[in-house]
Amino acid sequence: MSDSARKTVRLFHTAPALVAVFDALAAELAPWAVLRHTVREDLLKCAIDLGQATPEVIEAAASAIAEQTHDDIDAVVCTCSTIGAAADLANATSNLPVFRIDRAMARESLMLGERILVLATLRTTIEPTVSLLKSEAGAMGRAPTIESMVLDEARALFLSGDTDRYLQAVADGINAAALDADVVVLAQASMAAALPLVKAVNAPILTSPRIGFAWVTRELSGLAA
Repeated sequence: MSDSARKTVRLFHTAPALVAVFDALAAELAPWAVLRHTVREDLLKCAIDLGQATPEVIEAAASAIAEQTHDDIDAVVCTCSTIGAAADLANATSNLPVFRIDRAMARESLMLGERILVLATLRTTIEPTVSLLKSEAGAMGRAPTIESMVLDEARALFLSGDTDRYLQAVADGINAAALDADVVVLAQASMAAALPLVKAVNAPILTSPRIGFAWVTRELSGLAA
């Protein structure tokens, strides 16, 4: 892609650690992309405190995302699955594309099997991810079996910021839970870093950062064509 076709993408995070994750993905997959980052930890904290991403949280997140659609931005990507519905809400009224990072992962999981297992470390992430899977399944005329599990031990480590033990707990949870699934979906982008610690399992394990960012870059390349 020529310099004249470079795209500036605003990444909207609720976890600071994802800044480095997506910088690395951009360097590998889309060196033509210029990334800008916004981190709003308060939105995820609010959802956790309330026990779910309430309509009020989604509306607040959608407004915050909409504020990122400036003239110098070509697209916005929401990297948080808990507030993923806010990306859809913002996209409906924006003059720029607003992407939900986990949508491509949901679509790919439906192509890989009929028994989908959703794993998360935060209970607030389960419902939005399952809802997205059901929506995409309906659009594809599919009726998969979707089960979900919260990795409670990993959740406590995630909230305490103990990254190394968090990732090991995620890996242990994947190893224990993946036996009866055709495909495993990791609902939170932060869980992707645990994959190198996972033992060999038969089911494919999908994570949103790489799959989602690759999808976004393809869409943006198409816009530039």
